[in-house]
Amino acid sequence: MAMIPLRLAVGAFVALAVVIGIWTWRATRVTASDGRQVIVFWGSSQIGEEIYTLAHRFEQSHPQYRVELGTAVARDLTGDAQRLLSAVAGGVPPDLVWFDRFAVGEWASRNALTDLTPLLRKQAASDPDRVDLGEYYPWSIEECSYRPPGSSQAPALYGLPISADIRLLWTNRNLLRQEGLVDAQGQPQLPRTWEELRADNRRLSRYRVAGDPASGLTRLGFAPGYGNSWLYIYAFQAGGSLLSPDGTRVTLTSPPISQALHFMCDCYDDIGGVQQANAFQQGFQDGPLDPFLKSQVAMKIDGSWFLDTVAAYAPDDLDWTVSPAPLPAAEVAKGRSPITWAGGFALVIPKTARCPEGAFALMQYLTSWQSVNLLEQSKREKAQGQGLPYIPGLQANRVHYQRLVAQALAGDLATRPRYRDAVLTFQGMLDHTLIRPVSPVGQLLWNMHVQATDQAEQHAARAQAQAQGVDEVDLALAQAQAPVQAQLDRLLHGDRAPAVRWGRYLGGYGFLVALVLAVACYRQATGRYRLRESGAALLFLSPWLLGFTVLIGGPIFFSIVYSFCTYDVLTPAHYAGLDNYREVAADPLFWQSLGNTVFMLLRIPLVMAVGLMIALLLNRGMRGLSLYRTAFYLPAVMPVVAASLLWLWIFNPTQGFLNQALEWGFATLPGHALEAVLGWVHGRPVHLQAPLWLQDPAWSKPAMILMSVWSAGGCMIIWLAGLQGIPSQLYEAAAIDGANSWQRFRHITVPMLSPYILFNLIMGVIATMQIFSEAYIMSDNGKPANSLLFYALYLFDQSFQYFRMGYASAMAWILFLIVLALTALQMWLAKRWVNYDQT
Repeated sequence: MAMIPLRLAVGAFVALAVVIGIWTWRATRVTASDGRQVIVFWGSSQIGEEIYTLAHRFEQSHPQYRVELGTAVARDLTGDAQRLLSAVAGGVPPDLVWFDRFAVGEWASRNALTDLTPLLRKQAASDPDRVDLGEYYPWSIEECSYRPPGSSQAPALYGLPISADIRLLWTNRNLLRQEGLVDAQGQPQLPRTWEELRADNRRLSRYRVAGDPASGLTRLGFAPGYGNSWLYIYAFQAGGSLLSPDGTRVTLTSPPISQALHFMCDCYDDIGGVQQANAFQQGFQDGPLDPFLKSQVAMKIDGSWFLDTVAAYAPDDLDWTVSPAPLPAAEVAKGRSPITWAGGFALVIPKTARCPEGAFALMQYLTSWQSVNLLEQSKREKAQGQGLPYIPGLQANRVHYQRLVAQALAGDLATRPRYRDAVLTFQGMLDHTLIRPVSPVGQLLWNMHVQATDQAEQHAARAQAQAQGVDEVDLALAQAQAPVQAQLDRLLHGDRAPAVRWGRYLGGYGFLVALVLAVACYRQATGRYRLRESGAALLFLSPWLLGFTVLIGGPIFFSIVYSFCTYDVLTPAHYAGLDNYREVAADPLFWQSLGNTVFMLLRIPLVMAVGLMIALLLNRGMRGLSLYRTAFYLPAVMPVVAASLLWLWIFNPTQGFLNQALEWGFATLPGHALEAVLGWVHGRPVHLQAPLWLQDPAWSKPAMILMSVWSAGGCMIIWLAGLQGIPSQLYEAAAIDGANSWQRFRHITVPMLSPYILFNLIMGVIATMQIFSEAYIMSDNGKPANSLLFYALYLFDQSFQYFRMGYASAMAWILFLIVLALTALQMWLAKRWVNYDQT
């Protein structure tokens, strides 16, 4: 009958599975087809344009290896490292990774990285690529080393530093002259203390309405958070540290940290608050339109990399300089020298790398002088070809950097004193550099210090602090310190509970699956189907059954187990009992994220109403009906990333379309009339201003709701289907009885649409309780003041930033129970108002 026999179909499927298996095995082999060992290198593009030349030369000098260059494909390798995490856990990681030095200690604490100490000891004295740790800046080696907190053992080295960056004060000297900030010789007077920096900030900032910071900024004197400074540098300047020397105690609440955060808050309050500054910054661009180069920013603390931007795009008449950032006056009085803090990258070898010896040989080669010189030569020739000054890149290797600076001073920088002075300033400050503390909770400490800074600058805890009679800055720091210290304590005390034995759970899950299949087969065999027919049905269902069992049912089952364990993917899971659930209940961020998510339920009736309104309009016969329906439905199918980026521009407080329209409306006669009415009601003058939207905690969630209304076309299609299913004779009969339009809508349309209302309501609640993508794209980890920290976003942070899979699993099941309860409640209430009679 020209049909493919069942045996042939099964045989073809098995053959395809075998081919795919062999192809996968060959693709993951350590040895290439030509017999060479494969070295997989992720992040290679970060090294420079000559990385392919370096890889080729390495293969020539090491013919036993072949280098495969790739990337980690991650927005943030340290804060969002799912691919690397999965590769390490799955036993197929890269052999060499370009990695942020800041994260080396945390990944080393989870036994995810290879200790380089034995490999360094095996180096031959005659090896031309031999690594000499004595050539490196000590702080770069310290940042790549790790030992358990409180331990007296010698730290082990888990990464080899390769690049460096430090932060200094960038100043537009032209703007200082314009404001009379000059010395006795008429030269611009740079601030030397925090107090002078605050005073200069007030004089250099400009506003839309002169003297009124609330009207919005047109020029920024100085913003503590703009550039690349963070609370760390101010804490270091005040003599503080975020961890105790032995790494066992978090010191966010220490007086120097409090002093530093107070300084940051005061700087923002002097110019109208952090919201105004962030709103002004949201319109900034990069490259030739950088605000510092356009004289929109007078001073900022930024990294050494900004020198390349200045060299490429600075106008000839821009008089700029770079200098050490100011210290508190009290520290200057003590005779302290200026300091800075450094970041940078390193090369690391994952613990389960398949070719660690080859990876170390490539690491040696990439950090050798010949490689560094080749990369800088390419950069030098490119700059010379464009007529730009060549700026040597900062290196963690002191010897290499000194040679590069000497070459630059004898070349391009010899005739460019401004750039020469800047390079020498950066070189001098490398000996006065601090680093972020190396800790197994480094990422959590960083995120919580950012959260504390945001909370204090937004004055989000002012009411709570006043109620408790404490300082709001100290309260924000204490709230941020508590979860970091709790996590650190858990790591210090170790997992005393026994490790999870997964064999029994795998056996139990297998038994459960087999039992379900056996019952299904028995019911089929005892029914009206023959055994052969049941077997054929199960055979054709087997791809779906296998996929569900392995990829859906399995993760669901084991996530229940994980919710009662401590598990970070990279180390064995240990039983934790109900600790995860207790911690969730005591976590203020859990309740805040839940509250933010519940608030977003307000968008459901609004979106449903707008969608129904559009559907009612489009349910009438008119020309171009298909065009209108398509136009209203398009926003619902637009990719969420594209839509989020579009709305980021619309919500821009200074340049966005929405605020431009509102400002125009407020300037019209009706706008002034509305101001007069509101002023009469409040008993004082009222000046209407457009909201700051995503920069203001009070307006950030309403902005997200407004964005949701834009895509109301999704439920419009469902409303149209329901409207077209209502018999027209019902409307005709009601009209004959004298019912007006509102009465027909109320007594016919709404009851007949009740099943569709229930469907849209249930689907809206489920989607809203899982809102994630918009906040992930449009906010910086839930900012401002955690107002956009939704439940799913917080769950994502716990799982893929902090690797707390047990805690995240507990949150996931709590969310499941919440959604289940809300759905069950709606289904129960639906019996009272949903009408399924379509006659």
